[in-house]
Parts: sequence; C-alpha cells; structure tokens
Amino acid sequence: MVVVQRTGYRVGQFGRALAPWVPERDLALAAALLTPTQLAAFQRLPAADQRHAARVARALLAADTCDPDLLVAALLHDLGKVAEAGRGRVWLPHRVANVLLARWWPAAWRWLSDRPRSGPALGCYLLRHHAALGAAWAARLGVSSRACQLIAAHQAGTVAPDLLPALAQLRQVDDRS
Repeated sequence: MVVVQRTGYRVGQFGRALAPWVPERDLALAAALLTPTQLAAFQRLPAADQRHAARVARALLAADTCDPDLLVAALLHDLGKVAEAGRGRVWLPHRVANVLLARWWPAAWRWLSDRPRSGPALGCYLLRHHAALGAAWAARLGVSSRACQLIAAHQAGTVAPDLLPALAQLRQVDDRS
C-alpha cells in the first residue's frame, strides 16, 4: 500500500512540475513576505518550485504560524536549486534522476551530484546541495540568520535547540506539499 501511495505522489508531483505558470496569489504572497531583492531571487526559481514554496508558506499560515523567519524560509527553502550566478538550475530530468538513481543506483547519484560540474550534471549538484547553497545565497540577500539556518537544515541537518520546533514544522509541511 505504501508503494502505491508513494508512486501516486510521484506521478502527481511529475504532473505539477509540467505546469509553466505561477498563480498571481502565489506571487502576491511572496511579495508580501520578501524584500524586492529576495522576491527577484524567488522569481528565478522554476514555476513549479515557486508554486511549491507558496504552498508551504500558505500551509504554515493556515496552521496559524506567524513566525516571519519561518515564512521567509518556506518561500526560499529551495532557492539553491537555481545557480546564483545564473549558469544552471535543476530541471525535471535531474529530479527524475535523483528519484531513480538514489533508489536503484546510489553510487551513480553520488558521483553525479558530489561536486559542481559543467553542463547537464550541474543540476544534479544543485539538487543534492540546494539547502546549503540556498542558505548561503539567502544570507547574501539579507535574509535573517535564523531563516538561513532553517533553509540550510530543511532537508537534513541540525539546528540549535530553539529552532527545532520551527524546523520540524517546515519539514513536515515541505514533505506534504
């Protein structure tokens, strides 16, 4: 039953990734929570990632979260999936390779994603390291240290004990969105 549920989730995720637009309400939410410079970086994300980040932020708001650092982290947690210098990004084939190779051939996935490469493999590196890359970029955009720590740890990693509840919330909503 779990395999069927997970497969259904991945099929839906694939379908959502193909839509090329970002609803106005998602952009309005991001504009309300981010500075203009941060919003410009947010808008460099692929449309699917922008929609995903807005879903995460809306879910937190629906749960009565009013922590501004957590909401900013929700919107920018996948920022590292785009190369800051503009020379690459994570595309759908990178995501498919991650899902398939990480499960069936982990050594190949590690080899592809361990270090930055030029060309198509750059997206594999960005995908694997997006949390740390995104947190560093967010810091340069003036995002608070607290929000940057949440971004850096959203996939794996630890934070100071006082940030654990916020990190748990971000991870839970991120996994569901």
